[in-house]
Amino acid sequence: MNPLARNEPGKTILAMGNDAIVRGGLEAGLGYFSTYPGTPASEIGEGFTALKQQFPHIHTEFSVNEHVAAHGAQGASWANVRSMVTMKHVGMNVASEVLHFAAYSGVRAGFVVVVGSDPGATSSTSEQDDRWYSLHTHLPILEPATIQEAKDFTIKAFELSEKYNLPVILNAPSKLCHNIGSLTLGSLPREVQKNGHFERNPTRYINLFGGSVANHRRAMESIDALEKDIPLVSLNREAPGTGKTGFISSSINYLYLMEALALLGIVDAPVLKIGITHPLNVKEISGFAGGLERIIIVEELEGFLEYQIKQLLYDTGIRTAIKGKQIFPRYGELDVDIIADVLSRELGLPLPEKMERALTISETLTTGIPPRQGAFCIGCPHRATLYSIVKATDRKVIFAGDIGCYTLSCLPPFRAFDWVTCMNCGVGIAQGMLQKIEGEKVIAYVGDSTFFHSGIPNVINAVQQHADLVLVILDNKWVAMTGHQPSPTTDVSIHGEKMNPVDIKGLLKSIGVKYIRSIDPFNIKASIAAVRDALRQEEGVRVIIAEQECALQFARRIKITPPEYTVFYQIERGRCQLCNECYVDLGCPAIRKDFNDDGHFYYIEETACLRCGACKDLCPNGAIVRTEIKLHPGTSRETEKVS
Repeated sequence: MNPLARNEPGKTILAMGNDAIVRGGLEAGLGYFSTYPGTPASEIGEGFTALKQQFPHIHTEFSVNEHVAAHGAQGASWANVRSMVTMKHVGMNVASEVLHFAAYSGVRAGFVVVVGSDPGATSSTSEQDDRWYSLHTHLPILEPATIQEAKDFTIKAFELSEKYNLPVILNAPSKLCHNIGSLTLGSLPREVQKNGHFERNPTRYINLFGGSVANHRRAMESIDALEKDIPLVSLNREAPGTGKTGFISSSINYLYLMEALALLGIVDAPVLKIGITHPLNVKEISGFAGGLERIIIVEELEGFLEYQIKQLLYDTGIRTAIKGKQIFPRYGELDVDIIADVLSRELGLPLPEKMERALTISETLTTGIPPRQGAFCIGCPHRATLYSIVKATDRKVIFAGDIGCYTLSCLPPFRAFDWVTCMNCGVGIAQGMLQKIEGEKVIAYVGDSTFFHSGIPNVINAVQQHADLVLVILDNKWVAMTGHQPSPTTDVSIHGEKMNPVDIKGLLKSIGVKYIRSIDPFNIKASIAAVRDALRQEEGVRVIIAEQECALQFARRIKITPPEYTVFYQIERGRCQLCNECYVDLGCPAIRKDFNDDGHFYYIEETACLRCGACKDLCPNGAIVRTEIKLHPGTSRETEKVS
């Protein structure tokens, strides 16, 4: 049984931070869940999906984008069903329009927005600090520091949402989302709100003219009421001390701070842990600051707490010296080492000898280690597609990049990416650029999920503005980069069940695209020809759909439902001319290099190969041999066919 489904109050399990948020939703009586998957928050959606049988009343969906997901959760809340929407930090940009209105109309049942932030940009193109949104959305923010708090704060978020008639944001950084620790379970509710109903309330739900102003006033009154009640909410706590330097922190940085203080031998410092980082209570902050000579604020990214605290203390006439981003970086992740190093210099305290020694050894050992380069998975259809594009263009075109697994094409051996910023930056930027450049060809990329996320409006605009570009839709049937969630084009589930995919060709035709061609990426020669043909066309948007399932999902499915035959590929050394097409230009990791008395040679590592066949199709010397072994049902006989 899934441990998150156990109704055993007091039982302690091991769980990720994302698991703890799932459990918090279950204990809170969640009825609706929506998400657009994005690391580091993807596992929350996976967690609710895995619990469908035990909790069939929870509607769980992977929405087409964050805007849609947020609206869906808002709708469930207005129907009086507790709802949750999750997204990664950059997804807030897409959902922000919904959330800017959310405080105006409020909630009926609790509405919680979980944001997986990514300081250090370990899985993102940005490390934006979404907390700043709340200065104009007026949505409260809770920031848990531990696995246990991730669950407990989720439950609290629903309670606060309903009490103050506001959606509540739970902000969880990647190190909390993916960390594993102890989680003590609470009780699952005996009864939950399975279905709701909508009650008309024009005053709240119709935001027009004077009604919008009235709702704005109500939102301000709600956030002000919460601000006054912060001490009663009990999410902030103070560790008293006699020292004259006080510290304020939140989220996992509070834990790092406490460890850093211990390493430096500081045992008398007053520390204020902020659990609800917006709004802040002026009496709580000023009460902590009273009698202190200085305050050091420890937080990641761009000083959200520091900004609010300086304003509050200035308005109350307290002039205690405050340092935050003067001494800590405004970018990247913090950790114990960074915090301890900064504090040792700021406070004039030496680092412990063992810590100095550890840092020295670490620097010595890591200096000579080469960086690990990202690469497409073995058998990835995107690898074959990019090989064909590079061969067809000799890189003499502009490559409009985008967000997805194919972002790796900016790296060797392909180097076929000229920009990447955010979702659908490829077509979006290219179609504008093409209005002002002449004589240059452009190839834009987009994945199937990214296309449906926010790419369709860009393509419509490109068609209407007669942009002269080739768009390659890399349709691998899954949202692969974030954990293989289903995409609108997923046609067969991991268990072999038929699904209802969207017809990309039909959609493209309906918006005016005249040139549409599908290719099998593993058919290299045909793919190269298709790219060249599309580039030869005179003007307008031409679309190539590179259609082949993600190799990892395909491999998982055939383990569940084995095929009738197996295929193997081998390199015949006598035919191989060491031309490097497969080893360097394709760069497949399953093709290995070894040495003998005659020099080096290439071979295919059988245990690594996923049998895509791209190497055989591109080999100019016919040196790669395909062997098909078909098993006859009910017998142990095998039939071998070599080609």
